[in-house]
Amino acid sequence: MWAISIYSSLTLDLSTKISEDFNIFSETNMSEHQHFYFSSYHLDNIPKEEPLRAIYRAKALLQIFNGILLLTDDLILDYHLQGINYLEINERGHYEWSRPPVYATNRELEYEELQNPFQSTLEREEKYKRVAKDHKNRRHYLVDFFDYACKDEYVKEVLTLFILSKNDILFILINTTKILETIEHDLGIKNATSSNKKIQMLSNEFQQAYKFFKDPKSKFSHFSNSEYGSGIFARHGPSDKKRYHDKNGNLLPTISFDDIDMNTRTLIYEWINYKLETNKGYRYPPVKIINKFNPIKLSAKDFKF
Repeated sequence: MWAISIYSSLTLDLSTKISEDFNIFSETNMSEHQHFYFSSYHLDNIPKEEPLRAIYRAKALLQIFNGILLLTDDLILDYHLQGINYLEINERGHYEWSRPPVYATNRELEYEELQNPFQSTLEREEKYKRVAKDHKNRRHYLVDFFDYACKDEYVKEVLTLFILSKNDILFILINTTKILETIEHDLGIKNATSSNKKIQMLSNEFQQAYKFFKDPKSKFSHFSNSEYGSGIFARHGPSDKKRYHDKNGNLLPTISFDDIDMNTRTLIYEWINYKLETNKGYRYPPVKIINKFNPIKLSAKDFKF
């Protein structure tokens, strides 16, 4: 079993077996200091001789997990991948801990694991005792959303794109556009007519977030495509054909990156909630994220040095 050291104020609350897909557990050292670790069924088929693969897969899994956490708050699990541990049971039935050395990187391997960090769940039911359905912690959005990421390619892609945009803000407009297009494709939205029909089936929160990006009065597409509007964050390079000005030649108002972030979170959360309600008959309450910081407002002039 592979175990990754994690750090967060969330770890104590999550250190109960609530899912077949992931586990957060604690160990106490000789100084009575508690350490927390993340492990996953999806790491179990990686042999001890492949620590680099384990690191890359663990990174992909934790990114998805953090992407789910960020849908409802600003707290995440910090982790230390270079300190990944391998646990194996000795003759006395106790776990022996070791830390296989890693001296190299492999971009192709990292991309491979990012693309598909999950192994088949067919054998999971045999190997892992199922968490009782009446367990007090079983009904948790982390469990259901992570389960969807395992089973649904689009959910996995959207959560990965979301967390990567949080890891590097340079990708916020590129990834947000891909997230929006993926959700539209999944819902069968092809044009404005189908959009009006489809989004009526989803929550009011989803509809408002979708309107932020797609309403005819919204400048999101224009803003994100134009270097004049969003500077280095633009989806395209400089072009006089992609100006961000009104008909009188005045620069249009910028869009708050904070508003983009908040609406993206709502869009993803309510989209997965809709899938959950459709398939399992229940959903989680809407989330109101309270922004603790001032919005980021940027324009092209901010990037002229």
